[in-house]
Amino acid sequence: MTEIAARLTRPIRRLGRVSTVAVCLSFVLLLAGGAVFARALTLREAVLPGVSVAGVDIGGLSRVDAQAKLRAELGATLDEPVTVAVGKRTFAVRPDQLWALDVAATEERAFRAGRESFLTRLRSLGAPLLFEQEVAPVLHIQPAERASVSETLRRLTRRPVDARLRMEGMEPVVSRGRFGTTVEVESLVESVRTAGLGGSPWIAAEVESVPPSVTTPEAEATALQARTVLAAPVEIRFRKDGVGELSPRALARLIRFEPAGGAYRLALDREGLTRLLQPMVKAKTRAPVDASFRVVGDRVRVVRARPGTTLAPAKAQAAVLGAALGQGPRRAKVSLTTLPAAFSTRDAKALGIRRQLTSFTTDMGESSANRIWNVHLLGDYLDGTIIKPGQTFSYNERVGPRTIERGFREGQMIFGGVLIPSIGGGVCQTATTIFNAAFEAGLPVKNRINHSFYISHYPVGRDATVSWGGPDLVFENDLDKAILIKVSYTNATFTVSFYGTKQGRKVVSSTSEPTNYTAPKLQYAVDPSAPAKSLRQAGGGGPGFDVNVHREVFERGKLLREDDFFTRYVPQNPTAIYGPGRKPPGDFFYLPTSG
Repeated sequence: MTEIAARLTRPIRRLGRVSTVAVCLSFVLLLAGGAVFARALTLREAVLPGVSVAGVDIGGLSRVDAQAKLRAELGATLDEPVTVAVGKRTFAVRPDQLWALDVAATEERAFRAGRESFLTRLRSLGAPLLFEQEVAPVLHIQPAERASVSETLRRLTRRPVDARLRMEGMEPVVSRGRFGTTVEVESLVESVRTAGLGGSPWIAAEVESVPPSVTTPEAEATALQARTVLAAPVEIRFRKDGVGELSPRALARLIRFEPAGGAYRLALDREGLTRLLQPMVKAKTRAPVDASFRVVGDRVRVVRARPGTTLAPAKAQAAVLGAALGQGPRRAKVSLTTLPAAFSTRDAKALGIRRQLTSFTTDMGESSANRIWNVHLLGDYLDGTIIKPGQTFSYNERVGPRTIERGFREGQMIFGGVLIPSIGGGVCQTATTIFNAAFEAGLPVKNRINHSFYISHYPVGRDATVSWGGPDLVFENDLDKAILIKVSYTNATFTVSFYGTKQGRKVVSSTSEPTNYTAPKLQYAVDPSAPAKSLRQAGGGGPGFDVNVHREVFERGKLLREDDFFTRYVPQNPTAIYGPGRKPPGDFFYLPTSG
């Protein structure tokens, strides 16, 4: 019975011992957990133990203290200059100038260390002696200082020098190239960062060799080609005929050395070669003919442009160089290419010049042979003028100076109411005619000056005077298409016609009755070219008066513009003209001296 009881109570005693161990283990874990919890509370606003930044231990420090320690110790480390060796030359740089320490961001990174997850936080709090973590500081590159380092490296390294090639007379001359050196800036900047954090006072920059773009052997190879080109003349042939040759001296002046893909490419100056070859083939070429306009009745037809021919410069360049460098006979065959007209048929058609818009004719009146000559010459200068839409016509700009060298002869001009000799006399005949053509076409007149006194063979109030360096006649083409000016003349009349595209314009004008008549009166002038103390009388005629011409321009039935052209004519005063040494009895003016 006793044995049976013992067997029954043995498991109960064993269970009691196990429970006691479990209770003890639970108590220990509870104490450890309480310690970890207490430590977590203590370090909740501090860097965890075992954390350091670039060798600076800040574990267990509050965030404020950690920042202070980083600023003091790590800042002092980065403040120490680092000597950089570039070959045999050196320069110093402070890491904290090149890399700015971001204390707040660095401390934030250190504070987060060990807090990545619950398990890492439990490990760092529960076993601090086994937890160590090195945190990289947050550094920001300073662009200005980086640029300064880059400039320093540029001074301490050497740029490569390309081999050069030039012609000296008949000889190609090579200037030797030279290798350079360089330092990769980004790599050096990182090395300064590493040295500053590690407290190293010295680093060696990795200097690399840089070859020139064109090496000496490459330049010498091209020089050898140039000597081959200059070895003998090159014959120029067109089709089956020889038309000339290029001597070695002429070829030497044409040789060019062009950098291409890390070498020099031998070439011939195309423009210079063309100048030498053009005379050789000139008799074989044909000049282009610009498109033009032919008037038939009141309509205009476009005369088609004709292309010409000229030397093909690119092919000639390749042919001459190939012949000079090739193994066969030194003969270059040149050819021709099409030379288009400067003013094409399409250009002419696009202007929209199709039919007559307006035409005006003036009478020559009493004119000398010289005056008629000048009027005809001026007509030739004006004939064929094209005024594109929006362009302004200036008489003086179109005709240019009226000089003996340009074919003009002596005529007369009005000066102070006196007709005096003048080169180019008759110019106002053409200006008055073209003004009236523009008037009748309804074009805006920007500038127009009337004659000083009325000339009977011109429409009253609708004359225009011009002079080189003085008054000008200016009007604008405000039509949608271009205007072509055509001129025809006889010894008695002068006609200007405008051609273009009609766009429904109509001009209505009226001329007022003359007012403010002024009677002629004697005036005085001195002619420095007259005989001494001489006296003669000139001029005299009709009175002066005012008149106004009113113009209304309609387009497709609607009033487009209104203009008033006011004219004041002075009386044709008789003039007493005195020679030098004799003073007129009243106010006077000087006549210009001839020549």
